[in-house]
Amino acid sequence: MSTSACEPAKAPRAVLLVAAVLAGFVATLGVSTPVPSEDGVSYLSMAAAFAAGRWHEGFGAVFPPGFPLLLAPFVAVGAPPWGAAITGGAVCLGLTLLPLWRLAEHHHAGAGWPAVVLFATAPLLPRVAAEVYSEPPFLLLMAFGTWWGCRGSWWRCGAAAGAAFWIRPEGLLLALAFVLVDRRAVRALLPAGLGVAALALSRGLAGHGFDALPMLTFHEQRDDLAGRGDVLRNLLAVPAAWFEAFGGLGAVVWLALRSAPRGERGGVGAVARAPLWWQIGLQVAVVCTFVVRRRFLLSCAVPVAALAGRGLATLPRRARTVLVATIAATGLAFTLRSGIDADRRVERELGQYLGSQLAPGERIASDLPRVVWFAGQPPPPPRHFAADRLLAFARAPGVRCVVLSTGSRRDSAREAAAALAAECEPFVLPPPLADACAARGIRVLWRR
Repeated sequence: MSTSACEPAKAPRAVLLVAAVLAGFVATLGVSTPVPSEDGVSYLSMAAAFAAGRWHEGFGAVFPPGFPLLLAPFVAVGAPPWGAAITGGAVCLGLTLLPLWRLAEHHHAGAGWPAVVLFATAPLLPRVAAEVYSEPPFLLLMAFGTWWGCRGSWWRCGAAAGAAFWIRPEGLLLALAFVLVDRRAVRALLPAGLGVAALALSRGLAGHGFDALPMLTFHEQRDDLAGRGDVLRNLLAVPAAWFEAFGGLGAVVWLALRSAPRGERGGVGAVARAPLWWQIGLQVAVVCTFVVRRRFLLSCAVPVAALAGRGLATLPRRARTVLVATIAATGLAFTLRSGIDADRRVERELGQYLGSQLAPGERIASDLPRVVWFAGQPPPPPRHFAADRLLAFARAPGVRCVVLSTGSRRDSAREAAAALAAECEPFVLPPPLADACAARGIRVLWRR
């Protein structure tokens, strides 16, 4: 994997056009999305904290701070956090197409366009960007890092891995995938390690201890995730989640195992493709040690798309065209039909209304993070709580309002609401909002 063997291919202007279209598509999805994801409001809260100079609060969340720090300068100059996040996600996802095209073309001439088109139309990627997840900036760094690794630019590859770690801890697997194939890639571990150390130092200086990965400790304490750490059970769940995450893209990636037709030029050998396969294997392995969710598998979207492009490029042109068009159309259809339910808008409306009713210093306790954030307060940690924890939140000093999702399939909220009956009274909401809350099974209690 020497630099001379991996000279960069210049992406055509048409790739920039596709990137702009993808960014516009994501932005349109974001504007039409009723509320951010529940993880997303944590990122927005962190971004607002960083923008206001509240470093202790921003670094105190369990989520990595990279995405919120990226948004913070725009929030600091007056951009709405939600709008900044949608725009940032859209731009990052669009820009990812540029290094992805180069990466795919490096592995096989003609692989760039299938890779770009299928990445842009993957069923889940535009949605996670529109719903304020951190995958877009993460994948942008992973795409550049992978491309630099293929060129033998180990320091830049490691720096991308270290920066990606600030967004998602799986970023370190980028450097490791190259080390497993090429001993020279060990040089990438130093800048990657410096990225980890820098995050640990930042959290330490902010008063949270020199722990670069608080999410690990947080997840170890969770009792609300069935199958957590059950590797065999999770491995069996991977195929279904893989298909939901990637659709047809995830199926045609296996065409990359197919040899190029005899006499065809423009490709590199299986050894050069090995880091891409290692990335996929390592990312899936890490997911299996936690819980399998379709979104978690998107961490390997870059090598999946690049390898799929390579596999498709070895097919006859007519077969390739039909496959790409079919997969792209199916992915777009799924993207347009999926997403956060429209009736979740009530969480935004309720939060905004309750925020206007609370006096300064009064707080809201809830198992609905979006309600809390739209009320203007930091959302609770991203997990499902047992009834005793909900009661502890509700009885904390300064809590005036309690909002519980009693219509969910979990019993904890109903148990907490029953236990609070002697301490709280139902809060009377305006009729349209009251009806919407009743339809969603949301109870609003006011402390006596």
